[in-house]
Amino acid sequence: MDIKKYMGVKIKEYRKTMKLTTMELGYLSGTSQSTISEIERGTRSIQVESLAKICNVLGVTINDVLPITASKEKTDASYTPEMSQLINLISSFSSDEVRLLTDILLKVNRLPQTDRESLKSLFNSLMNNKNKL
Repeated sequence: MDIKKYMGVKIKEYRKTMKLTTMELGYLSGTSQSTISEIERGTRSIQVESLAKICNVLGVTINDVLPITASKEKTDASYTPEMSQLINLISSFSSDEVRLLTDILLKVNRLPQTDRESLKSLFNSLMNNKNKL
Protein backbone atom coordinates (compact mmCIF):
# COMPACT_ATOMS: atom_id res chain seq x y z
CA MET A 1 0.00 0.00 0.00
CA ASP A 2 1.43 3.38 -0.93
CA ILE A 3 1.83 6.17 1.61
CA LYS A 4 -1.21 8.21 0.42
CA LYS A 5 -3.52 5.18 0.65
CA TYR A 6 -2.10 4.18 4.04
CA MET A 7 -2.55 7.67 5.46
CA GLY A 8 -6.06 7.84 4.02
CA VAL A 9 -7.03 4.56 5.65
CA LYS A 10 -5.66 5.73 9.02
CA ILE A 11 -7.41 9.11 8.81
CA LYS A 12 -10.68 7.37 7.97
CA GLU A 13 -10.25 4.96 10.93
CA TYR A 14 -9.68 7.83 13.34
CA ARG A 15 -12.56 9.84 11.86
CA LYS A 16 -14.94 6.90 12.29
CA THR A 17 -13.85 6.33 15.90
CA MET A 18 -14.73 9.98 16.53
CA LYS A 19 -18.09 9.38 14.80
CA LEU A 20 -17.46 12.29 12.43
CA THR A 21 -18.64 12.55 8.85
CA THR A 22 -16.26 13.69 6.13
CA MET A 23 -18.22 16.92 6.05
CA GLU A 24 -17.79 17.50 9.80
CA LEU A 25 -14.07 16.70 9.67
CA GLY A 26 -13.68 19.01 6.71
CA TYR A 27 -15.47 21.84 8.50
CA LEU A 28 -13.54 21.41 11.75
CA SER A 29 -10.18 21.22 9.96
CA GLY A 30 -10.84 23.96 7.42
CA THR A 31 -10.79 21.48 4.56
CA SER A 32 -13.55 20.68 2.08
CA GLN A 33 -15.56 17.48 2.35
CA SER A 34 -14.44 16.40 -1.12
CA THR A 35 -10.79 16.88 -0.18
CA ILE A 36 -11.27 14.74 2.95
CA SER A 37 -12.89 12.02 0.81
CA GLU A 38 -10.03 12.12 -1.70
CA ILE A 39 -7.44 11.96 1.08
CA GLU A 40 -9.21 8.97 2.64
CA ARG A 41 -9.28 7.18 -0.74
CA GLY A 42 -5.60 7.90 -1.22
CA THR A 43 -6.19 9.80 -4.44
CA ARG A 44 -4.98 13.17 -3.17
CA SER A 45 -1.72 14.32 -1.65
CA ILE A 46 -1.96 16.38 1.49
CA GLN A 47 0.10 19.34 2.64
CA VAL A 48 1.69 19.09 6.06
CA GLU A 49 -0.32 22.07 7.36
CA SER A 50 -3.61 20.45 6.33
CA LEU A 51 -2.53 17.09 7.75
CA ALA A 52 -1.66 18.77 11.06
CA LYS A 53 -5.11 20.42 11.22
CA ILE A 54 -6.89 17.14 10.43
CA CYS A 55 -4.81 15.25 13.02
CA ASN A 56 -5.50 17.94 15.61
CA VAL A 57 -9.27 17.56 15.09
CA LEU A 58 -8.92 13.77 15.36
CA GLY A 59 -6.84 14.02 18.54
CA VAL A 60 -3.84 12.20 17.05
CA THR A 61 -0.35 13.14 15.93
CA ILE A 62 0.96 13.13 12.39
CA ASN A 63 3.05 10.08 13.34
CA ASP A 64 -0.17 8.20 14.09
CA VAL A 65 -1.20 8.37 10.42
CA LEU A 66 2.22 7.72 8.89
CA PRO A 67 3.29 4.19 7.99
CA ILE A 68 5.86 2.54 10.20
CA THR A 69 9.09 1.92 8.30
CA ALA A 70 11.79 -0.64 8.97
CA SER A 71 14.11 2.15 10.06
CA LYS A 72 11.65 3.49 12.61
CA GLU A 73 10.41 1.24 15.34
CA LYS A 74 7.29 2.46 17.02
CA THR A 75 6.64 1.11 20.49
CA ASP A 76 2.92 1.71 20.22
CA ALA A 77 2.59 0.07 16.78
CA SER A 78 -0.02 -2.35 18.11
CA TYR A 79 -2.24 0.41 19.53
CA THR A 80 -5.72 0.71 18.12
CA PRO A 81 -6.83 4.13 16.87
CA GLU A 82 -8.84 4.53 20.07
CA MET A 83 -5.77 3.81 22.25
CA SER A 84 -3.65 6.30 20.31
CA GLN A 85 -6.33 8.97 20.72
CA LEU A 86 -6.61 8.26 24.44
CA ILE A 87 -2.84 8.44 24.94
CA ASN A 88 -2.64 11.71 23.04
CA LEU A 89 -5.54 13.15 25.03
CA ILE A 90 -4.11 12.10 28.38
CA SER A 91 -0.70 13.53 27.48
CA SER A 92 -2.33 16.98 27.41
CA PHE A 93 -3.66 16.61 30.98
CA SER A 94 -2.02 18.09 34.04
CA SER A 95 -0.47 15.67 36.54
CA ASP A 96 -3.42 16.23 38.89
CA GLU A 97 -5.87 15.36 36.12
CA VAL A 98 -3.89 12.23 35.24
CA ARG A 99 -3.94 11.13 38.90
CA LEU A 100 -7.69 11.74 39.12
CA LEU A 101 -8.35 9.83 35.91
CA THR A 102 -6.12 6.98 37.07
CA ASP A 103 -7.99 6.75 40.39
CA ILE A 104 -11.34 6.71 38.59
CA LEU A 105 -10.23 4.02 36.15
CA LEU A 106 -8.79 1.86 38.92
CA LYS A 107 -12.07 2.06 40.82
CA VAL A 108 -14.11 1.27 37.72
CA ASN A 109 -11.80 -1.66 37.00
CA ARG A 110 -12.54 -3.10 40.46
CA LEU A 111 -16.31 -2.97 39.98
CA PRO A 112 -18.27 -6.15 39.31
CA GLN A 113 -18.94 -6.70 35.61
CA THR A 114 -22.66 -5.90 36.00
CA ASP A 115 -21.85 -2.50 37.50
CA ARG A 116 -19.31 -1.84 34.75
CA GLU A 117 -21.95 -2.65 32.14
CA SER A 118 -24.37 -0.27 33.87
CA LEU A 119 -21.77 2.51 33.76
CA LYS A 120 -21.09 1.75 30.11
CA SER A 121 -24.82 2.02 29.35
CA LEU A 122 -25.03 5.31 31.23
CA PHE A 123 -22.06 6.79 29.34
CA ASN A 124 -23.41 5.56 26.00
CA SER A 125 -26.76 7.14 26.81
CA LEU A 126 -25.08 10.44 27.69
CA MET A 127 -23.02 10.35 24.49
CA ASN A 128 -26.09 9.63 22.37
CA ASN A 129 -27.87 12.59 23.94
CA LYS A 130 -24.90 14.99 23.76
CA ASN A 131 -26.63 17.19 21.20
CA LYS A 132 -29.72 17.44 23.39
CA LEU A 133 -27.88 18.75 26.47
